[in-house]
Amino acid sequence: MSKNQGYKLPIKQPGVVKVWKYVEVTKKNEDKPMRFCIQEIPEDMYEDVVEHMCTYFIADEPMCKCINGISDPEYVDGFRQLWRESMKHGLSVAAFAEDPNGGKPILAGVNVLTLAFEKVEEDEFDCSSLKSKHGRNLMKALAGLSKKANVFRKYGVDKYMTAYGLSVHPSYRGAALGGQLLKTREDIGREYNIPVTSTGFTSPISQKLAERCGFETLVEQNYEEMMDEEGNEMFPGIESKSLKIMARRLY
Repeated sequence: MSKNQGYKLPIKQPGVVKVWKYVEVTKKNEDKPMRFCIQEIPEDMYEDVVEHMCTYFIADEPMCKCINGISDPEYVDGFRQLWRESMKHGLSVAAFAEDPNGGKPILAGVNVLTLAFEKVEEDEFDCSSLKSKHGRNLMKALAGLSKKANVFRKYGVDKYMTAYGLSVHPSYRGAALGGQLLKTREDIGREYNIPVTSTGFTSPISQKLAERCGFETLVEQNYEEMMDEEGNEMFPGIESKSLKIMARRLY
């Protein structure tokens, strides 16, 4: 891939789906391993992924959960559009389990991925689809802390891979599948000439997972310090302590 191509989205046009790897993982307190295919997301699974994220990610992610985003149709629809558009960039990955009945593969986990570019840093977190005030506040909090992290200067790069959420279906949690999805960024980075990845990790669980996968913390902010334009706490009573921007080299 040439440098000029690196500034174009989508990275990959819809078509042949690349399989990154097959993994076998075993849930805690179980003996039988489960086998998953980690691959790019085919077009006919886009809406399945969007529904998964709207159902599970919004319900579980600390900031979304704190503001009860799952009960706000405007909030959910904004992120629905964001995820739908991001998948068209061609980087997002999902873990699929075989259907024992021979049907369509079962979506077990997903990581919605895109690129951030130095020359268009102000567009790194595109809020145009977010009509909800809470949704805009969440993205602004991420954008502000990401700018403080300054991944471009830290690693000397002009682009990096970032994410709009990682989620594992409740039925497949406890098998380290999230870690497998994070590690797949190494394969993606080498394939598409993306040397660095950086993401906002919002809970202690995801932060520890990222550390185990080689991520370092660039900047951290406590949620209680995050204020909206009126000077009110953005996430009052949130169950997690802080938001961390974490990053790692991919090659």
